Amino acid sequence: MESESGRISIRVYGALADSLQPKERVLSLSFLEAASCVCTKTSYRDAADILNRFLGRTDINTIKLRTLSDSIGRIGAEISEALSNVTAHILSMYGFDAENVLPLEGVVLSDNITTVSVSQCAGSGKHEINEAIAAVNGSCEEKIPFSAAEIKIESVPEECVYVSIDDIGVKHQKDSRREGSVRDYKYVENTVAHIQYGDESYILTGIGMRNVFKSVLAFLLVNNLLSRELVFLTDGAQDIRSHIQSVFQFHPYRVILDWFHLKKRCQEWLSMAVRGKDRRNAILEKALHYLWVGDVAGASEYLSSLDSADIKNRKWLDNLLGYFQKKGDAITCYALRAKLGLRNSSNPVEKANDLVVAGRQKHNGMAWSPEGSGALAALQMIYLNNQPDLWFHRKELYLFSPLLENTKEAA
Repeated sequence: MESESGRISIRVYGALADSLQPKERVLSLSFLEAASCVCTKTSYRDAADILNRFLGRTDINTIKLRTLSDSIGRIGAEISEALSNVTAHILSMYGFDAENVLPLEGVVLSDNITTVSVSQCAGSGKHEINEAIAAVNGSCEEKIPFSAAEIKIESVPEECVYVSIDDIGVKHQKDSRREGSVRDYKYVENTVAHIQYGDESYILTGIGMRNVFKSVLAFLLVNNLLSRELVFLTDGAQDIRSHIQSVFQFHPYRVILDWFHLKKRCQEWLSMAVRGKDRRNAILEKALHYLWVGDVAGASEYLSSLDSADIKNRKWLDNLLGYFQKKGDAITCYALRAKLGLRNSSNPVEKANDLVVAGRQKHNGMAWSPEGSGALAALQMIYLNNQPDLWFHRKELYLFSPLLENTKEAA
């Protein structure tokens, strides 16, 4: 054993030696922690430069960019594998098939998994809702066309579980490109889930929406959150809705279409359907007034009755009416929810997308392999969930939110 420019030369044998690449050095835990933290915040090239300057390494002793990226990639892959293993273990422990996410044959799921607890169903007070409806009707152009008894609203909002899931694409790295070939802009899709319970939240990510939905179910199971009301806020994508229906078919839930995406869809399709900017804006404003109070029938009737002179392309108007019909059960009374301080948006997962993927992977023309993109996203996930110490020091990954983990320790 000898010192060499701040490094220690050692001989390694067995499993450790077999795990190393040719000429790969054994890296200290403190170095891996520092390198991982830096690499989630800046490019591998800049990270290598920062680490070399910090460690005072020059010439042949420098940390090489490719070596650094390979090391971080392996750490991220280990985290993804650990998440997959923990998910499969939890699903099996609670009586689910880890592959198809269906209850195992002969297994009867417990009531605290399949039903919402009685206290949750007690209701939050129709008097308060009626007062909120009256206040909204006094300030909005269109009136809420429902009574308190007809409106589905969370019984105890602070004890509900809100789940938002979305895909985010980064440019796919090409293995090679022949001269004169056409550039192909395919993307690597990372799925990100944001789970909110009270003031606490937890973020999950992975390549493949089905895999992330499995982890979401495992998280809810192990933290005993399926005894609570379950609300999904989505952008309306059909694949998200299909996965919700498939994975959570054993449990009651609500799906709410995010107001921003509903508004955006109306803006886009009416801009192609209606003739003239001023007339289009007036029609859009009127339609949004109906939708804001959850009056899908009123919005559809209004748009269907437009004068033919206002229409430049009937196809897009029909598409929007069809969209209302397909998504109608997820269009809620946004005005009432806003008045009661309830969520109307899937913004938390949009922000999580930025933190987990976009902030690091969508700059300066970067392109990624599925493995490289997924590894960095997984590494960022453990930082956002406040679990880097748990991972680097114990190589463990817990599906516990900080609040629930602290509660278990206190007990």
